Amino acid sequence: MDSPHKVVVQLPGGPITALADGNLVRARGVKYARAARFSEPEPISSWTEVQDCTGPASLCPQLPSRLGVVNGDLEKGRAQDEDCLHVSVVAPASAHNAPVMVFLHGGAYVSGGGDLDAYCPHLLAKKGVVAVTVTHRLGVLGYVPIPNVAPANLGLMDQVAALKWINRNISGFGGDAGNVTLFGQSAGAEAIFCLSTIDDAKILFHRGILQSPPQGSVEDEDMDKVVAAMSQHSSLQINPDTASTISILAILDLQKELLGIARAAAPVLIAFGPVYGQYPLPPRDQAITSFISAAKQRPMFLGYTSDEASAFTQIDTREEALEYLSNLFKGSTDRLVQRMTAELGERPPTYEMAWYPSESDKLKATHCIDLPFLLGDWSAWKDAPSLRGAASQEALETLGDAVKSLWVAFAKGEKLASEKIVINNDFQFSA
Repeated sequence: MDSPHKVVVQLPGGPITALADGNLVRARGVKYARAARFSEPEPISSWTEVQDCTGPASLCPQLPSRLGVVNGDLEKGRAQDEDCLHVSVVAPASAHNAPVMVFLHGGAYVSGGGDLDAYCPHLLAKKGVVAVTVTHRLGVLGYVPIPNVAPANLGLMDQVAALKWINRNISGFGGDAGNVTLFGQSAGAEAIFCLSTIDDAKILFHRGILQSPPQGSVEDEDMDKVVAAMSQHSSLQINPDTASTISILAILDLQKELLGIARAAAPVLIAFGPVYGQYPLPPRDQAITSFISAAKQRPMFLGYTSDEASAFTQIDTREEALEYLSNLFKGSTDRLVQRMTAELGERPPTYEMAWYPSESDKLKATHCIDLPFLLGDWSAWKDAPSLRGAASQEALETLGDAVKSLWVAFAKGEKLASEKIVINNDFQFSA
C-alpha cells in the first residue's frame, strides 16, 4: 500500500480507524471478542469509541516457531499479548457485496498470527475480494484441557467467535456475508475441517480451501494418550488457585515441557490441537461424516505440497517420527478425498504445489511453500530458507499471480476441474 492515510470506517458494530491508499483499505487488529485467561470468548457485539486499527496487532504469546527452518522468523519483533482476539481486513476501497476470503493460519496450534506481514492478503484483495485474517489463542492458552481450569478447544471457540463477528460486520468493508470462503494451511486447514462439523460455525461460510490438512494423520489412541498426558501434567502447575496468577513466561515454559511429554506419549509432531468429543466438536469417529455432510452444500478445494515432510525431517529424526511423516498431509488428504469422492458422487477439486527453487536441494516443495504465493509479498518472505535463489522473487510475482487467481476464482464460485491441478513453473491460470 502506497502513501496510506487514515480513514474512519463505520462498521455495523461501531467505528474504527483504518488505513487507505485510494485502492485498498486495511484495518489491523479489529477486536472480535474478549476472553479472560482459560475462559470462553465473549463476543464484542458493539462499541461506541473509535478503535484505532492502523498499526501492527499482537500475537498470542508463543515460543519461536519450529518452522523457521522453512519460513524464516516471520514473528520477529512482533508484540505478544493474551488480549489477541482480533481480525485484520484488507478490502478494495470500492468493494460492494464482494466475495469474502478468511485465512486461518497454521503453526501447529502453537505459533503464528493473523496480522503477520507475511500473511497480509493485500494482493488477494486487489483481485476483488475482501480478505480477512484471524488471530486466536494458541498452545496452553488455547488447546489444552486442564481439569477444573480450562475447557478444551478454546482456540477453536475463538475462531467461531471471529466468524460470527465477520458475519455481522464484513458488510462495512463491502463484503458479502453470504459468500464467505475459508482458506487455511496446515493447522488452519484442520480448523476448517473442525468448523465444518459445528452447527454454529458451518452456517457462516460457504466454501473451504484446505491446504495441507493433517486430518486423520494420527491414530485416535495416540492422540488420546497425548491429550491425557498433557492435561495431567498441566494440572500439576495450573489449578484454580494459580490459573489467574501464573506468569505467561511460566505458561510458555510449561508448553516446552508438554512438547516433550507429547513426544514420549506417541510419535506426533502436532501435539496441541482440537480435542474431539469435547465441546464444540463431535466425537472423532463422527467428525468425518459431519465434514462430508457439510461438503455437500459447501464446495471444498484440497491439496498439499510435493515434499511436505522435508520441513519436519530437520526437526525430528526419530525412526517412528519418520514413519509418521510418510502419512502426514499427503496421505491423509488423499484418503479424505477418496472418502469424499465415494460419498459425494464426484471428486472434489485438488491441487499439488510442486514448484520449488532450483537452489533448494533439501527442502524442495516443502510444507508452507504455498503460502508466499498467496499472502504477503517478497519483502515479507525474502529471508525464507525455502525460497533461496534469484528465481524465487520472479516466481512469487508471476506464478504467484496465477495461484492467487485460482484461489479467488474458487471463492467467486467458479467450478474447478476434477483432475488434480499441479502448480509448477508451467502452471497458468487467469480468471
